[in-house]
Amino acid sequence: MTRKHFLKHHPEQTSAAGDPHWIFLTPAQAVDAVALDFQTYGPQPDLFRGLAPLILGTQCRIASPDETWSGVSVFRKNTFDRVENHQLGFYLIHVLETDPPNLNTLADICRQVFQTRTVAGYDRAGTISGIWIRSQMDSFICCQCGQCCRTLDYETGCEESDIRRWRNRGRTDILAWVQQRNAGPSASGPAYRIWVDPDTGEIPQTCPWLAPCPDHADRFMCTIHEIKPEVCREYPYTTKHAVMTGCSGRFAARTNHLFTKNHDPEE
Repeated sequence: MTRKHFLKHHPEQTSAAGDPHWIFLTPAQAVDAVALDFQTYGPQPDLFRGLAPLILGTQCRIASPDETWSGVSVFRKNTFDRVENHQLGFYLIHVLETDPPNLNTLADICRQVFQTRTVAGYDRAGTISGIWIRSQMDSFICCQCGQCCRTLDYETGCEESDIRRWRNRGRTDILAWVQQRNAGPSASGPAYRIWVDPDTGEIPQTCPWLAPCPDHADRFMCTIHEIKPEVCREYPYTTKHAVMTGCSGRFAARTNHLFTKNHDPEE
């Protein structure tokens, strides 16, 4: 998932020991982020099999390799019932919400779900306990495939900070493609839709600022790269989101150590 999803509620919690690559979530926010992951990517059988013992404990049974059933059974009404993968994700979230695990277990759950470093601890002020989750953007290398600009839906990904930046730069050409939308009663400020064709009012299939690279027919470039929206700057955020959305970019080898148990965000 993108940084915006992680920062849905408290965008101020964005660094540990001054490191902008760490994000802090309260336990409730962490569960919300896990739920959004399940919703975004759909059933993830291998992940669910790994999470079930952490979340359900003895109330679940994982099928052995020699069984015809390869999923998870849940103990209900004095017996173990098989649960299909498309239902299991909802059930795991239900249990996380109604019977939250301890912080270390929740950190381990987040590590497996987001496939990045996590650690249980306190926020920057030292007053709220929760989970620190690390981005992997510092090691991401874009290959200019244009996949994210041609296939992903960032229609509602525009932030007020993007609008201010474009206004300050006098980029009326970009602002012409922005439309204010209904933010809802709980919103703290205005909301926007981006890349709305000023002539037709439609969202184009491909980002209007994407163009072929002059020297490489199979590569693409962003014509507003220096001032593109934050949602674009922060893609793909994690290795998992890159893989799940078809990104051809790569992560530097030094990120291999990320796929381990919890680490201290101050390292």
